[in-house]
Amino acid sequence: MRAVLLLFLALGLAAGLEAQAGLPGAGTTETASLPPPAAPEPPPPRGLAPSRSLPPLPGSVPVPAGRNHAAEHRFDIEPPWGEARFERFLASYRKADGLKRLERALDRAEPILDWIKERVSAHGLPAELAWLPVVESDYHPWAVSRSGAVGLWQFMTNSIAGYDMRVDEWVDERRDFMKATEGALRKLAYNREQLGDWYLALAAYNAGLGAVQRAIAAAGTRDYFELSERGFLKAETADYVPKLMAAAVMLSYPGRSGLEPRWDPVREWVTVPLEKPVDLVLLAEAAGVPVARLREGNAELAWSVSPPDRKWNLKVPAEYADSVRAALSRPELQLMRFHLYAVRSGDTLSALSRHYDVSVALILRFNPGLRPEAMRIGTKVVIPALKDVAPYVPPDAPRDDRPFDGTHVVARGETLWALALRYEVRPETLAERNGMALDAVIREGQALKVPILDSGTPF
Repeated sequence: MRAVLLLFLALGLAAGLEAQAGLPGAGTTETASLPPPAAPEPPPPRGLAPSRSLPPLPGSVPVPAGRNHAAEHRFDIEPPWGEARFERFLASYRKADGLKRLERALDRAEPILDWIKERVSAHGLPAELAWLPVVESDYHPWAVSRSGAVGLWQFMTNSIAGYDMRVDEWVDERRDFMKATEGALRKLAYNREQLGDWYLALAAYNAGLGAVQRAIAAAGTRDYFELSERGFLKAETADYVPKLMAAAVMLSYPGRSGLEPRWDPVREWVTVPLEKPVDLVLLAEAAGVPVARLREGNAELAWSVSPPDRKWNLKVPAEYADSVRAALSRPELQLMRFHLYAVRSGDTLSALSRHYDVSVALILRFNPGLRPEAMRIGTKVVIPALKDVAPYVPPDAPRDDRPFDGTHVVARGETLWALALRYEVRPETLAERNGMALDAVIREGQALKVPILDSGTPF
């Protein structure tokens, strides 16, 4: 009886095990089948990953996030590790010449880098974009490319529409680090929105959005490196992203890349409104600001003078803002330089304009009531000193040997200067032929000797 009971239990246990294993038990007719293994997911296209955090280096200790050189490696755009072009640029930057170039770029970037990083973050964009000016201009606000692109972010004149940048005789706002940065970040964000990939968005910044879209359509792929390898992108664009990412890897952690560690305080900038034109050199002297700081912050100015035809927002390092405002509030301070010129015989505003390199309109702006067609000898003309030039010396006029066979009867309001213009003669000559001093007052009804004009004017 005991043996029968043990056999029954053994058969029940076996049936249970078979059911758990999914195998057919006794009396079943189903065939055994295992579920197929799950197919591996294809890797995402390169450049689509929004972020990457590298594991800490062996032996490193956790540190808080912040501006330090001990934080773990973190990248918002995944560097293309192993790609031939990227590794070549990375190796080049690690050489002595490459390190020197990056050091110089960091030196130029230092005054404005914190501001640019803050704007990148405020736009919710990858931190690596702050290094794009290294590739574009070596962080030089006065950089000009062979094709005419200008400034940190290398904007062409025909590409600034919609980005609140102006180019005229007074300013080239492609050099304005604030306006150009905002424009570049908006452009990059739009490229990313259209292409869905930061590698492609960066390529479009270099080659143009349309060019990249055409390359994608022709190649049938959205992989930046495949587009490059198959020749659908021009050579410059094929190198553009690897070069930027190599620079970003080096500069994001300079102390680990062989560069001099930097512990500079955060640089902040504020804007101070100007109601009238100001010479940066005079303002710097009055406010105790290094003039180089004002110039590097306002590189868009064509001269060292703010535009006289509009209100202007001057960019000032935050630590000097109060002293600049105090200087501007002092009414006795003259913050513009001028040339003072006394009109001589034969002078014209156009000649003065050419010599002092300012427009006639600007001279008239600072000389209310001055009439170009009727300037009086001895009149004092104030001319903004935009450049250091020698005083104007009018060219020697040839001697007028025409006979003065005509007669002019002076009418009310006429002057010697006006008559000289009318008869195409120098005032000195007109005065000399009439036996009078140059500053003599002529009276109504007075008869003056004058030359007869070619038109036969009967005076």
